[in-house]
Amino acid sequence: MRLGVMIKDEDYRNALVHRLSSYDNDIFVNVIGNNIKDASGSVILTDIPPSELDNRVLTALKPRTVFITASEKETREDCYTVFKFSSIPEMISELSLVYNRWHGIAHGMDHSARLITVCCESDADSAERCRALAGQIIYMHGGNVLILPLSYINDYGVNEKLRSNSLSRLLYSIQSGRKSSLEGITYTDSYGVSSLLLSKGYNPVAYLDEDELRTLIFGLSKKYDIIIADAASCFRKENITLMKESEKIVFFERGRRVTGIEEILNDGSAEKLIRIKLTGGTEDVIAMDDCMKKIFGTGRDESIKSGNS
Repeated sequence: MRLGVMIKDEDYRNALVHRLSSYDNDIFVNVIGNNIKDASGSVILTDIPPSELDNRVLTALKPRTVFITASEKETREDCYTVFKFSSIPEMISELSLVYNRWHGIAHGMDHSARLITVCCESDADSAERCRALAGQIIYMHGGNVLILPLSYINDYGVNEKLRSNSLSRLLYSIQSGRKSSLEGITYTDSYGVSSLLLSKGYNPVAYLDEDELRTLIFGLSKKYDIIIADAASCFRKENITLMKESEKIVFFERGRRVTGIEEILNDGSAEKLIRIKLTGGTEDVIAMDDCMKKIFGTGRDESIKSGNS
């Protein structure tokens, strides 16, 4: 996402640009002056009130401009606004929605949730490792975590046979903008880890196309702070696209199979890759601790980036 920042408050602008740039590597922030041409192709974030703009200029800029308000009550129905002291995830979420609408994208990744993709050398290890990773995140950093299965067999389902159209109804609800609760289509185990309420076995999520998968994650991101996408060894093109758009890719391996993970991530996404060698010993615990540090960092400011922060 390209973002043009036009903010008169210099101290606030500098601090905000630093936070936005460091939060997500896929956000390109450009500080612009009075020349709007410097923001070509960018969504504009400004503290200039709409009332100070000429009507013709306002009409031209409204589709791609988010106005910063000093009060949550200062909103206009005909303009996109964001509260000055909103959390960074909330601000980025609003900006990304405006950016996608302006570029004609129905739903992009909602940046209010952190997306981590997990891959495994063998499907047999994947569910156990994802649950362990999710539990570790909740224990050390808190937040709401959901595991989304992407392989053809769902290891996170319930034993009861559920209606097969529940996923279709959820997608339709998200696409139509209906504010339906996720409580009825997700469940949370005793460790605080959430999953979609689907039957075990056949996994309908693995048959979604790229747009449908984006829509699903878009909807789930409204409630969850972190989504762990369990791709296991299912490297279909839709899952690879999702991997490349993830914040981190965690790859569990035993060294028994050649997966070609580096070749799959040949566009620079390999920099996001965290490899964990499974040994069955204490080395696994140390490797998981190192993985957590690579995801969240070690500094005080590198904790979970939650919309509830």
